[in-house]
Amino acid sequence: MRFIDTIEGLNKVFLTDIPKNSVVLITGAPGTLKSGLTFSILSKYLEGADEYGLYITLEESKANHIRNMGHMGVKLTERLGILDYSDYRLQFDEYTQDLVSTIETQIMQYKRKWGEKFSCVALDSLGALYSLMEESDDEMRKRLYHLFEPLRRENLTSFIIFENFNTLDSHQSQSGIEGYLTDGIIELGIASKQNVSYRFIRVLKMRATTHSMDPWVVTVSDEGLKIYKGVS
Repeated sequence: MRFIDTIEGLNKVFLTDIPKNSVVLITGAPGTLKSGLTFSILSKYLEGADEYGLYITLEESKANHIRNMGHMGVKLTERLGILDYSDYRLQFDEYTQDLVSTIETQIMQYKRKWGEKFSCVALDSLGALYSLMEESDDEMRKRLYHLFEPLRRENLTSFIIFENFNTLDSHQSQSGIEGYLTDGIIELGIASKQNVSYRFIRVLKMRATTHSMDPWVVTVSDEGLKIYKGVS
């Protein structure tokens, strides 16, 4: 199983697969299917690859995520564990504000549990992590390096959701330093043509990968997400 075979049409955007051990930023405005895309990729990949993964949510609850994915036709696999931070926090007598270390510890626990079959991690979202930390943005971003590097060393392919308000007409990503620390950036957005609005996906960068840089349409069907060419 390849990551680019998980969503219909994604293998047209990418000619070669997303490299294993990559840290990929999934960025876009609210309502652009960032969580849906990430869930779809991980669930379908893990089911076909006989591996395990972890989805860490810092915003919506696990129940809300499952309900939303069902409405979008996204089938979840039991191989994808969902870590609801609010539930996770209640497991500890003493709560620590050092969320980066907390997340690292939890990921390593899953690594020990599943071993080499533990291959994928998603964090939803980076903005929520920033808002829950007391440190300055600059200091927080410096710590991202110490979060991302262990993920690579543990042979984990990571998808980091980061919300912004970039649009199709922008000439560069607004992902800032987060983009420099990651191996790839997949942008999701909403655009309009002839008074019709549509969602789009485009790959701004992906190291060691051949891919299109054009925008492609993203739609939701009863069978999940679909991607096709059609944006000019």
